[in-house]
Amino acid sequence: MRLLITLTVLIVFVSCDSIKFKKQVLYDVYAQPAASIKTKQEIFTEGQGLMWNSLFNCGNFEITQEDAYTGKSSIKLSWNKASCEWIGFGNSFNNWQPVDLSKDRFKKALSFYVRTQSKTAKAIPIVANLEDYSGGGSYYFIDANKYLVGLEMDTTWKQIIVPLWDFPVIEDEFDVQSVKQMKFQLEGAGSFYLDDIKIIDYSKEEFDKMRAEVELMKPKGELNQIVYTEGRFTEDAWGYTNNSCQGLSEKTDSAGNTFIHWTYNSTECNWSKWGMNWNGWYAINFRGIANMSSISVKIKADKTSKFKMFIEDFKGHKAEIFTSTSQNFNSESWTEVSIPLKNLNLSEKGFVLDQMKQVYFTGTKQGEVLIDDIKITN
Repeated sequence: MRLLITLTVLIVFVSCDSIKFKKQVLYDVYAQPAASIKTKQEIFTEGQGLMWNSLFNCGNFEITQEDAYTGKSSIKLSWNKASCEWIGFGNSFNNWQPVDLSKDRFKKALSFYVRTQSKTAKAIPIVANLEDYSGGGSYYFIDANKYLVGLEMDTTWKQIIVPLWDFPVIEDEFDVQSVKQMKFQLEGAGSFYLDDIKIIDYSKEEFDKMRAEVELMKPKGELNQIVYTEGRFTEDAWGYTNNSCQGLSEKTDSAGNTFIHWTYNSTECNWSKWGMNWNGWYAINFRGIANMSSISVKIKADKTSKFKMFIEDFKGHKAEIFTSTSQNFNSESWTEVSIPLKNLNLSEKGFVLDQMKQVYFTGTKQGEVLIDDIKITN
């Protein structure tokens, strides 16, 4: 809002017996925005504001009416950083007045809506930066895996919510009490529409609820999964190359039953171990089934064979399924072991349930073990 301030200046004109006054405009000043406008903290909405961009020859930035989440316009953005040193865009969210986020950042978030121009995308290579008035900043990568309200971006509008408390505040590098604007640094390449870029009121409880809702959107694993498939042993397993520590192979008995035959002798070496993945060495999904399924296996082994069975995810988390000393195995008949997955406390141990890697066995001293029917059962 522009207010014209007019000052009256005394200009003296001396005539015989009169003094005259003339009004003269000296300067203009701009009024502060109303409090109701300042609290909205909008970076971009409906094409308004002082949004700036610097994409040079490495991208295109335009306000378009082709599509919008709300209203009639949005940002149409495409880029390929390539040889450009820096590209991006930004705007103040308080009419270029300093903002003190030292306390408010724990109850606010950056929110915007995004859709792709075509296809789908699981990542948006943008780094957000809270910039202060000295040029310092708090840089933070917008990780869609953590902040997208959904599983992937497509040609429908999805919300991204980045809590401001996740932005790092490093002393002498960023003045959180004097924030100037929000800048967006573009990396790699991308092609998106953006709309309704705002700073919103947000709580940690709301963030936790949002992440729980997204977790429920993710596909669940199959309740019943075959771990050991006869005839695929050399494709699904590792460690089957015979050596002085162990021998490992498939065998078939007189009744036509095929099983895994494992002998080991670690008394003269320090390695007796093998494992198996049952999804072509891609990740296996336990999400949604960890509290209602069990892992089972049939085993023949005498009491002198000491060994353990483990499960592992692709992040390196491991959990012991059972140890032979806790079971009553014998070499004459098959013993089935069934362990509920919930007993393994996988979530509590940090397992990424849709990135399970393998089951594996380790042997102690020496032994001979027959293994069959490894599976996940409801």
